[in-house]
Amino acid sequence: MNRLTLCQYAVQEGENSGADEIEAIWMRKVNTAVKAQLGQVNEASTIINEGMRIRVIVGKAAASIFTYRLDKPSVSQAVKRVLKAASASKKDPHWKSLPQPGGYPHMELWDSALEEVNAETMAEPVTEMLDMVPSDVAVYLAAHEIELTHRACASSSGIQHEDKGALEGMFLAAVGILADGVTAEFQEFQISRKYNPDPSSVVTPVMENIEKFRAPEKAASGKSQVVFSPLSLEALLFYTLFRAVSGESVVRGKSKLAGKEGEKIASSCLTLHDNGMEPRGVGAREMDDEGVPSQDTPIIEEGILKGFIWDNYWGKRAGRPSTGNAHYDWREDRMLLQQSTMTINPGTYDSTEILDISDGYYVDYIQGAHGSNPESGDFSVVCAPAFRIRKGEMTGGVTGIMLSDNIFSLLTKIDAVGSDSKICEYSILPHVRFSDANVIAK
Repeated sequence: MNRLTLCQYAVQEGENSGADEIEAIWMRKVNTAVKAQLGQVNEASTIINEGMRIRVIVGKAAASIFTYRLDKPSVSQAVKRVLKAASASKKDPHWKSLPQPGGYPHMELWDSALEEVNAETMAEPVTEMLDMVPSDVAVYLAAHEIELTHRACASSSGIQHEDKGALEGMFLAAVGILADGVTAEFQEFQISRKYNPDPSSVVTPVMENIEKFRAPEKAASGKSQVVFSPLSLEALLFYTLFRAVSGESVVRGKSKLAGKEGEKIASSCLTLHDNGMEPRGVGAREMDDEGVPSQDTPIIEEGILKGFIWDNYWGKRAGRPSTGNAHYDWREDRMLLQQSTMTINPGTYDSTEILDISDGYYVDYIQGAHGSNPESGDFSVVCAPAFRIRKGEMTGGVTGIMLSDNIFSLLTKIDAVGSDSKICEYSILPHVRFSDANVIAK
């Protein structure tokens, strides 16, 4: 049976059995991965997750169930079980209603060639990556992955839509071998919507960074200009700013940005959107996991706070429309309000110009960002790996340095935004340079 038809069947069963509202979303995710460690391919796997999440509301009391059995009798039984659960659940006085249907964007997120690729074919680029690595570099992990997703959603409020998407990713993590140990670990990955594996796109930048890091440099504590790579910037923002602009945090009184719409909160260099319709983004899709159309949501425009991200529930509690940011977490079996693809507009500084500082640091990646405080914005992270910048050149690797600062203060200190952009896991970001960041060195 067509999966959208099966979702519609679940909705009809719920309505006939007494549900005030009901929503069914079918999801299928196929992940094929080939991985290599210690210089040889040691894993090839295909993992398929498929099932239907059914949510019902009875008298403002909600309950949900996830079923992997997708025949009509099993779906009907699942509807009956979740109806009993909702009838016995506590009412939520804040509940309004399920979302209404809207106009869905048509997005080119599917490449049929990715559907045809098998693990044997995917192993070839991984082997090529290993062959390109010199003997004085040890590969921690080399990987080639393809992810295929397909979803269908129907609800008693009239939603009926399905979409699909495909992604290819290549990843390399390696360290340089030194006479007395190893360098810091360097990582690189590339993500694409088309099947076009390019091993050199991940190997070359890792090898270049390892060679630069071999020359040791000293760090000094104090205020300094710091350039963040896109990956390090995402790691920092994910646990601070991205959570502060969640509508749930705003309603719960846990966001320092609550009530500041229209105020200047960052440098004029910064324009940030959560763009669920950006086809390059990993989180791009036509609808969220409640069937709400994806959209481009302005968060910060030239330093001015414009708004927040919302799902249906928290948006209605605040009197705001959903921005299409409901995401179902397979592992925890719960709905989350989170970003789609946070995107910082590129600036005008090329790769040479953004490093044009007399003395500072380049942060390739950070550790410990998960310990940040999204309410206050305070963070303390280890820069690993990082480089010293002198007179516009990265002169060598530095170890043992930390950044301890506040994200809301740091955003006002942006003095340059790169003209490049990199597709990351949750965002598309350029290099960003900050002035007067608080550096702590051993």
